[in-house]
Formats: sequence, structure tokens, C-alpha cells
Amino acid sequence: MPGSPARTAVVQDWFFAPGGSEEVAIEIAGLLPGAEVITSFMEPGYRERLAGHPIRTWPLQRVLGATKRYRSFLPLYPPWFGGLDLRDRDLVISSSSAFAKAARTRPRSEGGLHIAYIHAPMRYAWDLDTYLAGSSVSRPGRLAARVIRPWLRRWDRSTAMRPDVLVANSGAVRDRIKQAWGRDAEVIHPPVRLDRIDVSARDDGFLLVAARLLAYRRIDLAIEAANRLRRELVVVGDGPELASLQSLAGPTVSFTGRLDRAALVDLYARCHAYLVPGEEDFGMAPVEAMGAGKPVVALRAGGALETVVDGVAGVLFDARSAATRSAAPPAVDALAAAIERADSMSFDRLAIRANAERFGVDVFRRRFVELFTRLGVDRSLYRSDAVSDS
Repeated sequence: MPGSPARTAVVQDWFFAPGGSEEVAIEIAGLLPGAEVITSFMEPGYRERLAGHPIRTWPLQRVLGATKRYRSFLPLYPPWFGGLDLRDRDLVISSSSAFAKAARTRPRSEGGLHIAYIHAPMRYAWDLDTYLAGSSVSRPGRLAARVIRPWLRRWDRSTAMRPDVLVANSGAVRDRIKQAWGRDAEVIHPPVRLDRIDVSARDDGFLLVAARLLAYRRIDLAIEAANRLRRELVVVGDGPELASLQSLAGPTVSFTGRLDRAALVDLYARCHAYLVPGEEDFGMAPVEAMGAGKPVVALRAGGALETVVDGVAGVLFDARSAATRSAAPPAVDALAAAIERADSMSFDRLAIRANAERFGVDVFRRRFVELFTRLGVDRSLYRSDAVSDS
């Protein structure tokens, strides 16, 4: 079978639902028939989605299962991923927001090729203060993170030299890669599944946000803006900040926890607008909401600069930065004003959908096949027909 496990591999940090990096890894695996999928922790539902691929997890998975405390094992990930010996593979693609890029592969001069799809340089190393700000991480945990940060930066930078080719998920991440690692990367936006999302004229009036509940995602701003405007807000997702966010919520804010795909698509169809209150590396969920024809209200930063066309597919807002002493209004004020601006506008749902289609699965597959062709990858290793199968 083309792309047998002896020749190709996909390496992913972990598989916890639902997340953009996991979706990227699954789509990449679909391009490499029979590729072995290697990761740390994996929730059971992903095995079905990766049917046909051998799966290798690390020893802690067999002992603990897919524990929600996976972030607490931070010191163990670098040596495990850094020790992965994949030099017997002709093609390795890692999907990495932290560790997966560190796998050891055969040099390109000896017939190997390692392409690393980078979601962001490691946040724990390069953006720790933002990651910890407003979080529920304990004081000992914060101290430990700051103590090991210099080592993590050195490790992250040194292992970023291992892949032969770097691909960034957005222009913003490409710029961060250049700054942190001194390497160039090309941009291939993540594959956003729009095939089962229809343009919807229904509007039940509520605002929507769906994300892992981490402090840097700034869901707190969305909650405070909803409280101030007395607007209904539905928060989808789970994570370590759930309790603190619930404590902020007024009577118009509800939490659903994690939802299956069908339930989330239903919320896209019924919402009034989707909110992106913090900086996203790319942001797949807001593009899915745009697939339903719904406008997105987003911070003017990160991936939103590439996905949200201001005035066409939504509204971008600026917020005051303590670091830059910006003249923009405080974040909650700015977000609330942007929501009200979106309320006053008449959006063309079909135009919003057309904007979202720039980031569809077929585009992602085509760009990867083009990359393989440019790099001279053996065509027996990948599905050159994948573009027509979306």
C-alpha cells in the first residue's frame, strides 16, 4: 500500500477535543495513506477518525489514559518527543504547537524529509506572561514555569532547526517563527470543514464563542461585554479556567461544555455573531461560523487579520495595550462597541460564506500537494488525488 507505516509518519503533540491542531493532524494523515500517527495523549474518539493508521502513544497514556491534567506533564514532553527516532521514515510531517517538531528524522541529504506544520512557537517559552496572565495556575506552578522558561527557549529554538521545511498556519505565526527561531516559513492556512455547514438566515439573537477555556483566549472579555450589554452569550468548550469564567458570568451567559460537531454547527446556524475577544494564531471556529454566514467580531490581531474582512465578514476592534500605551479604548469597552457596531450593520451572508471558503479543506489539500511537488516528494508517499475528494 502506498505510504506504508515503514515510510511515513505524522507526529502531533496530543489529541484532545476539539482543537485546531488535532484537525490539522487528521487532515495531514489523510494525505499520507497508512502513515503511523505518533502522539502523547489521545482521547478514544480520535482512533475512529484515524482508522487505517497505526497509532503510537507514549507510555503515560497506557498508565493514565487521556487525562485532562496533560499540561501538568510539561517537563516530560521535551525529552520524549526529542527522543523519537524516525530516521527510518522517508517523510515525516509534524503538527506542532510545542513539542512534535523535535522528532529526529533522516537528513534530507540522505533521502529523508521532515515538514513541520507550526501552529505557534511554544507559548510556555516565548509568551509565558500572556499565557499565565489572569489564569488559575497556582503560584508554585507559575514559579516553576518561569524557572524553566530559559531552558525551554533554548530547547525550542534548537529543535526548531531539526525540520527541513517549516509551514506556518498564518502570517502572524510566520512572523513569530522568524522572531523566535530566525527561520523562514511559508503559510498554509488550516483546513476548515465547511461541507456540512450551510448558510443560515436564522438569528436567535445570541452571541457565540467556542474555544478551549484558557486565560490567553480572553473569554473573560466576552463575558464582561455580554454582562455590560445584557446580551445573551453562549460559551462552548472546557478547560482550566471554567470555574473562574463562570464566576464572572451574569444571568445572560451560559456554558455548554464540550459539544459534538452537530450541536456546534446548530449553534453557528442560530447565533447572531461569533466573538474572538483575544488574539488567535489562526482561529478555525470563527471561520466555521462565517461558513454559516454569520459575522465575526474579532480583535484586530493575529489570524483574524487574515480571516475577517472588516465590514464584509465582520468587525475588527482595537483594544488598549498596557505594553504599548495604545490610545485605543480598554478591551471590554472596545469589544462592547464592536458588538454594537455589528448590530447596526447589514451583512451579506453569501459574501461572508465566500470569504470563509478561502480556507476550506480543498484549499489546504491543494496547497500541500503543491508543496510536495515543489519539494520533489515521491508520489507514492501521498495522495495526489486528495484535492478532488473533499
